[in-house]
Amino acid sequence: MAKVQFLKNEANKVEGLAYAGVETFRGSPYTSCARETGQNSRDAVAGDAPVQVTFNLHEIARADVPFADQLQHAIECCLRAPRDAKTKEHLERAREQITAPTIKVLEIADLNTTGLTGPVEDENSVFAALVKGDGVTNKSDPTSAGSYGIGKNAAYAVSGLQTVIYSTCYKTNNPDQTCFAAQGRLRLISHVDGSQKLSAEGYWGNENFTPITSTAEVPPWVARDKIGTSIFSVGFREQDRWADRMRLSLATNFFLAIVRNEIEFTVDGIKLNQPSIDSILEANALAEIAVASDETASLERAKRLMQCIRSDAATRHTIRVAGLGDFTLHLLIAEGMPREIHVLRNGIYICDNFAKFGLPMRAFRGTKEYVAVLEPARTDAGKKPSQLLKQLENPAHDAFEPERIVDTAHQKAARQQIKFLVRKMRDIIKAAAKMEELDHSQLDELSHLFAAGSATIKTSKADGESDPDRFQYGQARKIIRRRATALGSKGKMKRRRDKAAEARERKKAERVERPQPRPAGQRPVPLDQVRSTIPQGDGGLVRTVFFTPAVSGNAEIVVSASGLTYDVALDLIAASAGTVVKGRLHASLVKGQRTGVRITFSEPFDGPIELAASSLSAPAQGGC
Repeated sequence: MAKVQFLKNEANKVEGLAYAGVETFRGSPYTSCARETGQNSRDAVAGDAPVQVTFNLHEIARADVPFADQLQHAIECCLRAPRDAKTKEHLERAREQITAPTIKVLEIADLNTTGLTGPVEDENSVFAALVKGDGVTNKSDPTSAGSYGIGKNAAYAVSGLQTVIYSTCYKTNNPDQTCFAAQGRLRLISHVDGSQKLSAEGYWGNENFTPITSTAEVPPWVARDKIGTSIFSVGFREQDRWADRMRLSLATNFFLAIVRNEIEFTVDGIKLNQPSIDSILEANALAEIAVASDETASLERAKRLMQCIRSDAATRHTIRVAGLGDFTLHLLIAEGMPREIHVLRNGIYICDNFAKFGLPMRAFRGTKEYVAVLEPARTDAGKKPSQLLKQLENPAHDAFEPERIVDTAHQKAARQQIKFLVRKMRDIIKAAAKMEELDHSQLDELSHLFAAGSATIKTSKADGESDPDRFQYGQARKIIRRRATALGSKGKMKRRRDKAAEARERKKAERVERPQPRPAGQRPVPLDQVRSTIPQGDGGLVRTVFFTPAVSGNAEIVVSASGLTYDVALDLIAASAGTVVKGRLHASLVKGQRTGVRITFSEPFDGPIELAASSLSAPAQGGC
């Protein structure tokens, strides 16, 4: 008969609740659970039909949870000697959950997958790796999205009881034979039960920690008869709009796999599939939860990348890396795009840079506005590139890190291959998006606005070609720039050749434009994706500036001439939003909201500009 069994703690090891694999996902449990479980199902695809993943919340009567009494007893044992106040609080909440008349259970079930293949008693099986393995993965596909066997812990992060049940049906070597297996795993704290010293780790199953292999021995809500896997997070931590949070995570991470009909999701009855993905991304409910979760940028990014992948105006380029294989670069040149390159693998979003290789890939200079998507080619030539990215990808799936390759020779080869890849991308983008004549101003990076930001440095290679910008973190550089004098018709300064005049002008600029100390409590406000346009026929008096605030609040924005030797503040006399105070723009900013403001200078200026924003303690009159 099935029961709960804990491992013995013969070494008297002290184990708390902060299990590293679970804590990784504790800060964003719903987002992580949706992405990680969806990714595991995506990796287990069987056949040509799209993988189907369903998220449903059930309320199970306590009498129908077969191990409820045993789990309650274990929690009571843990409460006799809690480690600290936080642990005691968690265990008391767990006791409330397990003693309630009903227990909430989140079910994540997939179809059109292989299931957790066995034999289940084989420690090298997929079933054993998922249910009992720590930090191991046993996926047969070397290009699978998961790499470390850590993502499965996300299901524990949404369980107040830190208890998960796995139920699966799978095919054996005999295609006519279908097997069933189910087992639960618990993570509490090390505790004493009578005379037994027990570990934090326990299992629900048959004797000797073996899984249950008959549907007759599990409650109906655990049993399944179709090939695939069900994961049950017992004691689900239900919070307001949990389903919307999961839908947001799935839509912003799996949008390309959904568009290609490789996977579809149903969350609390709402489908995310190929026909519905566009309406889901544009839904007000998703936009609202994105604002509440500070994920508006992720939502807008997904929309842009969808446009890049599907637009008839986009171009596709094959990049062949010697000794590795092929990548595909999707490039869309269009007004309003942020000049970004994003990397996807297996139709799942990863990140927007190779920063750990010294290659941030941000805003290649002197190009039209564009957005690009890089992915391993969807041919046999793309398998090795996908394998390499899998090796480099960190457990959080948000960066590529060369140090993850331990072998020195292989790591060196990977660095060379990735640098070659980025150089080829840069060449393609510069050739396709080259600007013969600049119709609007190009703003420099805003790194100097931060108290401890990033300074841009450039390095040269032996072949004479400069690498993309590298970022060196440290105290920001303070640069005093010379006041603008005469300006050419294209915004370029006519430089003085008289050295004595230059010296006089520099001293004058230092006296007049020397930065003043920032008032106490005033902080820099980062502005992202800054650009500006110059309307025709306004004689350089009018400019429209665009930016996306990184934080919300009241701010003062200073507009300065840039690209010269010294920064010179430009006085404003009017603005289409906010209020002009002493030549500067005061406005209320909203984090992540793309903002455009038409400003008027006191004197004509058609050269490049910079924006610097600082917080205001008093409310600004008017918002942007």
